[in-house]
Amino acid sequence: MALVGRDQGVRDDEVTTEASGAKADPEVQATGIAGLVQKVFAWRPVRVFLHYANDNGPLIASGMTYQAIFALFASLWLAFSVAGFVVRGDPALQAAVFGAINRFVPSLIAYGSVDGAIPAKTLLNSDALSWSGLVSLVGVLLTAVGFLGTLRTAVRIMFDLPNQAANILILKLKDLGLTVAFGAVVLLTAVISVVSNTVLDLVLSVLGLGHATVLQQLATSTVTFAVLLLIDSALLMGAFRILSGIPIPFRRLLVGSVIGGTALAVLQTLGTALLGGASSNPVVGVFATLIGVLLYFNFVCQVILISASWVAVGMTDAGIDPGSLSPEQKQQDRAEQIEDARRLVAKANQEALQDRIRASSGLARWRLVRELQREVRAEARRRKDVPTATEYAEAQRETGDLDPDARQVERTTGR
Repeated sequence: MALVGRDQGVRDDEVTTEASGAKADPEVQATGIAGLVQKVFAWRPVRVFLHYANDNGPLIASGMTYQAIFALFASLWLAFSVAGFVVRGDPALQAAVFGAINRFVPSLIAYGSVDGAIPAKTLLNSDALSWSGLVSLVGVLLTAVGFLGTLRTAVRIMFDLPNQAANILILKLKDLGLTVAFGAVVLLTAVISVVSNTVLDLVLSVLGLGHATVLQQLATSTVTFAVLLLIDSALLMGAFRILSGIPIPFRRLLVGSVIGGTALAVLQTLGTALLGGASSNPVVGVFATLIGVLLYFNFVCQVILISASWVAVGMTDAGIDPGSLSPEQKQQDRAEQIEDARRLVAKANQEALQDRIRASSGLARWRLVRELQREVRAEARRRKDVPTATEYAEAQRETGDLDPDARQVERTTGR
């Protein structure tokens, strides 16, 4: 798009017919049922869901679900192919690791008396030095890294931002590092689970409550929920700020991530019941567990995007620009807007002259046709003299002026 400097463009006093404008009518406060509906639509949760829906959030979440399910299976197979030997000889550690994974994705792994979609022995018998290990490695690179790329794009869409303008190789390496970090978080969760449950049992034993089954279960569930909330909130903060590269103020980032983290923790806590409901449906039969996992991931993806919408709407209400453009980029964007406005004015004036030509005849019509021709030629010359985005940015760098005028552009670009 062409840009314009301080001395360039069509000035109002050079235009024969000034374009008229209109401002929006002030909002009228309705009464009765209409007023109630108006108030409901003004609530922030409602505006968040409308923002999410208008940005095609449900459709994007469905696409994310498709990638997430394949990324999960490939990552699990690779992880146990490479490092599965660590847990193969330790049943207690196996239970802790499988329990941590099942807390992130309920009923995913079947071990002991726990039902799941993937038998634990299948993962424990996987071997990295095989064709399946090689295929899983390629699968992780294509699916897990691809999922994070999709997640980045989806979150930025919720903030009405384009894709990051960065080297594709650097972005993929960043996504690969975050994939490894997520795997580390799962293992860390397993360690925290073992330590917290051990400490909890010790505390209950010291208090003489070791046999208080109900109290122990309640305390264990509370600790588990708190750990999930903490980890989920931290992961969302990383997705919104680090992965997506959006400069969100910390307070808004924290609030939005905690809201999303709470919803995810509740979903993970109730996930077993959700998957159990899908498994009890006789229509889906043998595919029940897989369908349940797909439904679960769809809910997770929707929670992530709704949380992003919550933060985005809050920033819009506060007048905070999520783009965080540099001063040079902001001025360049302003110059683009000015040039767009001038083109619209010129187009409106030409259309007004065309209407007058159609309504006139004889000598008056001939004069108006000549005037329109002059307008078109003058606008063409003006547009030709407007620098391009590259020329404008080059003039900014060479002169150090955020808003270079036509002479500065001509000196630096040789136009």
